[in-house]
Amino acid sequence: MILIPFKQALLITSTASILACAAPLASAQAPTDSRDVVVVTGTKTDGGEFGARSGIPLAQVPQAVQILDADDLVDRNVRSMGDALKAIPSASIGTPRTSAYQSFSLKVRGFYVDQMRNGVRQRYYEDVDASAISNIERVEVLKGPSSVLFGQSAVGGIVSIVTKRPQREFGGSVSGVVGSFDQKAVSFDVTGPLAKDAGLYFRATGEVERSGTYVDYQDIDRENAALSLTWEASDNITAYFVSEWQERRTQRNPGLPIVGTVVSNGVREIPAETFLGDPGRSDLEAFSPLLQAWVDIKLNDTWTLTPRLSYSELDTNFTQLRVRAVAADGVTVGRNGRFGKEDDNYTIGQVDLTGALKGFGATHNLLVGLEYNRERSTFYQENITTVAAINSLNPTYGAVPARPYPLAFLSNSDIDSWAVYAQDRIDLTDKWNVVLGARWSSFETRSEFSGDLVIDPTDVTEDELDHSTFQIGSTYRLDGGFSLFGGYATGFDMENVAGSRNFSGSPFEPEESSQVEAGLRYSEGPISGSASAFEIKRTNVVTDDPINLGFSIQTGEVRVRGLELEGAWQISENFSVQGGYAWLDGEITSSNDGNQGFALADTPDSQANLFVRYDLPNLPIRLRAGVNYVGDRAFSDNAGITIFPGLASSDVTLPAYTTLDVGATYDFGSARLDLSVTNIADEAYYTREFNDFSVFPGEPIQANLRLTADF
Repeated sequence: MILIPFKQALLITSTASILACAAPLASAQAPTDSRDVVVVTGTKTDGGEFGARSGIPLAQVPQAVQILDADDLVDRNVRSMGDALKAIPSASIGTPRTSAYQSFSLKVRGFYVDQMRNGVRQRYYEDVDASAISNIERVEVLKGPSSVLFGQSAVGGIVSIVTKRPQREFGGSVSGVVGSFDQKAVSFDVTGPLAKDAGLYFRATGEVERSGTYVDYQDIDRENAALSLTWEASDNITAYFVSEWQERRTQRNPGLPIVGTVVSNGVREIPAETFLGDPGRSDLEAFSPLLQAWVDIKLNDTWTLTPRLSYSELDTNFTQLRVRAVAADGVTVGRNGRFGKEDDNYTIGQVDLTGALKGFGATHNLLVGLEYNRERSTFYQENITTVAAINSLNPTYGAVPARPYPLAFLSNSDIDSWAVYAQDRIDLTDKWNVVLGARWSSFETRSEFSGDLVIDPTDVTEDELDHSTFQIGSTYRLDGGFSLFGGYATGFDMENVAGSRNFSGSPFEPEESSQVEAGLRYSEGPISGSASAFEIKRTNVVTDDPINLGFSIQTGEVRVRGLELEGAWQISENFSVQGGYAWLDGEITSSNDGNQGFALADTPDSQANLFVRYDLPNLPIRLRAGVNYVGDRAFSDNAGITIFPGLASSDVTLPAYTTLDVGATYDFGSARLDLSVTNIADEAYYTREFNDFSVFPGEPIQANLRLTADF
């Protein structure tokens, strides 16, 4: 007999009821919402395509997809990419925006995700400011490995960001936000023609925030701005340009120890607002430009050539104090620290050729492309040799000395790569489509590592390698609004192995991933939904070499199996619901690190969400509520790390939690007033930090008021 907590049972029952009722009620109510609705099941009412590059209509994507548009981001009071992922039932929302780099903790289906911007991998740019959403038109989440078009990418999937495009007519809006913990932000969005007769249009967006946070001594100062241009040079040529700037300044919050939060310290719980860094020695600054340009050149009525160029940077300086093991008294927390400076730049050039032709009794919608990547990364680190322990219940500050600290290392990494790829979406019949894709990539890597400022030539490592991936998938449209989809997709990732070698001196191969998935979609009238079953494997994982101690081999493997349900129902003109449920079973299936058979860290068995919106009849008022349930999950899957006498990090379970968000919107004339309250029950919960010693408290109850005026 399986006992399910009441909150989980209630949420699962509600979500299952929505999905179960979908089919028989499909013809009961015609869609009446005048908005360009994007439901979170991957079915857009205008039949839009997934991504800026794939050319695959959403109904024919052979993988699970979910979409959020700009209105959804406002309705759900999204303040970071982690907030956006609350809509994805299989996603981990990661650490709060008070953490250093939220992207390090975002997961889908148990594995990390990568972020794309206008179809191009962001790489470092995603780490600058997780709250920079003022220039986002929509967020598309493609679940599972997808390397054919997107190249080296994370196992869990892709968060594809589509930026706002210029419009032909002049218009815009300005917004101001005030809220709990002294939150203050202003933003703008202006678009229109620069030279209408010449077909040149612009869009400028931006945001400035000066806010406190629920964490003592931590403020968030941030700015982001963007300028986008569209030039309709002729009937056959359209050019696009996107430029962005992001900057964030805050304190680098080390989180809190597990003992005193998730595990009792025998004294009392550590308050969520406690800061265990040093206010004068925990600064974090990150800033970056992003430049993107591409041109659609219609060669004829069938074929289009699209050259594309993207350049981004990450520049960051930080002083980081880290929480470590807790002493036997339960309150004395060990710490260490470092100063770091990272300068990265990432350039991608692509040329895509798309078109259609008929052959072998079918229509082939082809995409073939060539890609060049240039990555340059420099990391400089000084270690703080002595960092005093701190009392978690009565912290005192000022003991950490000022820079300079002793040099730890200087690392330079260069990666140059070429890739060719091809995708064929085959229309076998008007109901049956097949997607085939393949990619071949070649890499040249060069790493320099030294313990002083003069690079020693003996510390240079150079490697060459290549890798191939592929995808096959299919969709089949049944009668009554149903369709079947499924397929097999592969991916690869070099991040954990680049520059490393085994005992024989051979470079490691990229880590590999694969997903097999089968699902059922439904879309008819006001109801849409999907159900899918999947298995993702991550192979070629580095693990200890049992023969040659101190070296590693690539025999590790991790697996996640799961089921995922999602649905949306426009019950009436005024009432809509969206929801989902995911069951995940993650396990380390092969390892020499003493953790074979461990549950995958930060991967709950069950997650669920429900979002409800109600427009009051004959009144300009909209009400909304969202509930998120996250089940128990292992804190760590690393063996042998002691965090407290007699306690290892892998012994800890993060407890389940449920949060409830509510909000209301009042429209008056050309203005809109939004009130949002998140975590209204002030539920205490914790999320995993980037290491095996600390957690971040979830954000407590907060309220904010947004006023938006259109012109």
